[in-house]
Amino acid sequence: MEMSKKKVESIRIRIEKDLLDRIDKIAGERGRQKFIHDAIVGHLDEELPPAVYDLLQDVDDLKARVAFLESSRPVSMQMSELNDIARNELCLDEIDRKILAYFLRYEGATTPELAQDALGGVLTPRSVRTRVENLNVRAKKLFKKPILVFKKGIVGTKRSAWWITNSDLVTI
Repeated sequence: MEMSKKKVESIRIRIEKDLLDRIDKIAGERGRQKFIHDAIVGHLDEELPPAVYDLLQDVDDLKARVAFLESSRPVSMQMSELNDIARNELCLDEIDRKILAYFLRYEGATTPELAQDALGGVLTPRSVRTRVENLNVRAKKLFKKPILVFKKGIVGTKRSAWWITNSDLVTI
């Protein structure tokens, strides 16, 4: 395995003079780096063989994928809990449904949270605020009362956030 083909990091070690002299006798002064590299690789291969290391990396990747799928699954489950009126008349499009599903899951959210977490940065916080206000306007027309309320100050763990108040009007 050549070091020049991979990205290398530089480290600094402190070792005793007599140990360095021993390395120089075996490897020569110009061969220190290769000797130390080979010694480290040899020790790592004993402790953690490359095949085991690769398997551990694969397991970590799978854990990350499962965590992502578990975090995205509840929002889609929340979207399936929306009743027909909420899905077809209250929400104009998929973005509105995602916003409403986020509220059903977390109960409250700030506009930056909605913009980033629920919509993945597709809209600006200002655009999200307009959509939430429009959802409320349509809810007042459909249900004669708003479904979301904006509360200033700290409520729960959020500061200046929107909260769902009448979730029973939009769920099955």
